[in-house]
Amino acid sequence: MGDVPQPSGGRSTTCPRSGLAHITAADGRSGVARSGVKPTAYCSVMICTDPPRYGSAGLPPAEYPNAFRVLVSVFAVADTCCRETYCKGACGHAWHHLPTATEQP
Repeated sequence: MGDVPQPSGGRSTTCPRSGLAHITAADGRSGVARSGVKPTAYCSVMICTDPPRYGSAGLPPAEYPNAFRVLVSVFAVADTCCRETYCKGACGHAWHHLPTATEQP
């Protein structure tokens, strides 16, 4: 990775939590709650373990929609945390600088 420039406050300009979408079990629990998928569904249980397990390719095809909903919700939670904590004001992630729905480019 090499040296990462440090902005004021000493925070890294790369997100240590989700540089490659690394999530925590807490992110998993929050994401499952947002997803609308039952917390007892297999994909929900897998993502809430510590450390989270992915392995959705091994799920039966009927479970793919639930796994997708859980993963999108969990990564949204992790990305929001990263954006609000590590990347606030000193981030090079293009997706953290998109205009909001009410802003005009």
